[in-house]
Amino acid sequence: MKSIKVFDIVGKNAISIQSGRKLFQQIQGEIGNGAPIELDFEKVEIFASPFFNSSIGVLLKDSTIDELLSNLKIVNLEGNGKNLLNQVISNALRFYSSDKAVSQALDKKSGE
Repeated sequence: MKSIKVFDIVGKNAISIQSGRKLFQQIQGEIGNGAPIELDFEKVEIFASPFFNSSIGVLLKDSTIDELLSNLKIVNLEGNGKNLLNQVISNALRFYSSDKAVSQALDKKSGE
């Protein structure tokens, strides 16, 4: 299992979309190869939802929650960071399931 040190990519502040995209690029390359990843949040102190939306939430666009959980292990993330990540995942699940339902409805309508 490959370990990614989030601090080495974004520093102590995991708050911006840009930082989230940097992490996403690292994650996507590994998960795309089917390799499980450990995200280590040691030394990261400040979190914001734009970071988690653009790094982890977006993974649910093309994956199920079960696939994500089996391929991604989160370590050294406690308290507010963990709560915020759980909220982002919950929102992403709703958003992408809604997005897929709309897409299926449009496909069905255009097939008539």
